[in-house]
Amino acid sequence: MIPTRRTKIVATLGPSTDDPAVLDRLVAAGMDCARVNCSHGSAEELLARADAVRGAAALSGRSLGLLFDLQGPKLRLSAETAPRVVETGDVLTFTGGEVVEGDGRVAVDFPGFTRLCTEHSEIVIGDGVPRLAVAGVGAAEVRASVVYPGALAPRKGVNVTYARPELPAITEKDLADLEVAAQARADFVALSFVRSAADIELLRASMRDVGCRARVIAKIEKVEAYEDLDDIIAVSDGVMVARGDYGVEAGVARVPLMQKDTIKRATQQGKLVITATQMLESMIQAAEPTRAEVADVANAVIDGTSAVMLSAETSVGRYPVEAVRTMAEIAVAAEEAPEIHGRAHGIVHDTPAAAIMHAAVELAEEVDAAAIVVPTSTGGAPRACAKYRPRRPLIALVHQEGVAEQLALEWGVYATPMEHSDSVDDLIDAALVGARDFAALAPGARVVITAGRAGMAGGTNLIMVRELP
Repeated sequence: MIPTRRTKIVATLGPSTDDPAVLDRLVAAGMDCARVNCSHGSAEELLARADAVRGAAALSGRSLGLLFDLQGPKLRLSAETAPRVVETGDVLTFTGGEVVEGDGRVAVDFPGFTRLCTEHSEIVIGDGVPRLAVAGVGAAEVRASVVYPGALAPRKGVNVTYARPELPAITEKDLADLEVAAQARADFVALSFVRSAADIELLRASMRDVGCRARVIAKIEKVEAYEDLDDIIAVSDGVMVARGDYGVEAGVARVPLMQKDTIKRATQQGKLVITATQMLESMIQAAEPTRAEVADVANAVIDGTSAVMLSAETSVGRYPVEAVRTMAEIAVAAEEAPEIHGRAHGIVHDTPAAAIMHAAVELAEEVDAAAIVVPTSTGGAPRACAKYRPRRPLIALVHQEGVAEQLALEWGVYATPMEHSDSVDDLIDAALVGARDFAALAPGARVVITAGRAGMAGGTNLIMVRELP
């Protein structure tokens, strides 16, 4: 039986989930997609976790998504950095590469660091402090004044706002991890620290080179990315609201409106959107979330996010299964809201198939259908329905390998494989039986079904109301 929940759940894998029994319990608790964080673990460990997800999916009879999250160009302080606290008004001199420190000098482990900075940049260390305003940029060093105090320590992360495009969008490590993703048959690849639509185009080219056919997720975590948001959404299959690093760059007060705006703009373009970072952070150590965290998750659901994501809560937390179960319970309760705001509106239907999918959603509501049944070869038809956030479950019957898993993050879509049919009549009959058995719907239940020429992408040209056999 498919869940009543429409918002999907992404759970990050890690040491806390490596026990196969724990992974099976995550699936039972409501995990729809597993995230493999390429920042942690060897290629062998990443592949082992990917294989475990496929095994858990086979055992559960569900189509689970597999997301590879690339590390991207992460800057860090030198390993030789002397631990110390800097105060407001202190002036530091930053250099690139391994440089002997002293007299307010700080080395960043990237030789081209000085070329990144402009006089409009801020340098942000760790999770947001210390924060420094750039006061001067030279050929070999950058002077910056401390705006908010904080601690320096070896290998702490470094963010530069409004940086020049000196950092590669895709690093050598990312290219190696893409080969692992291709070998694991990843369903989604997420790119960290996206700055422009060109970064996504470069990722797609790199994926083609290694034969990776995953769908592309752009992580929105830099100020530049948010300023180029519409163009990034247009060339991506989805976006992730990565609130951690965006909060570091823009300041935490800027995160809520960015999140709401990104969800709105992504859903209006019919693209999936994942809301991530610290959603149930207290559950890393506690068996129950704070009330503020519950409200945070619920607000993302009501705003229409396609999926919500757990990070350390499941990868290294003490209560990974409880975190997924809690996330599912919050989502179900929030979906009782009178309106889910992510519903697309004012869409121009540029093809007959797009108009038919919109009509299917409206018709299902008017006739009180138990479900919308959508046979599909590429997944385009159920995605076209999902952007309207239908109240009815959307059951996708898929006859092309890998598509069911790539629908795992689409709002309200639950997919299962179906054999290819040679005619439209056979397709409809098989889809009705498949939907009935997959979703445990009662014989005689009324459904809305769409169909088209079997096996033809974009060929949906028929809509009807039928009763299940």
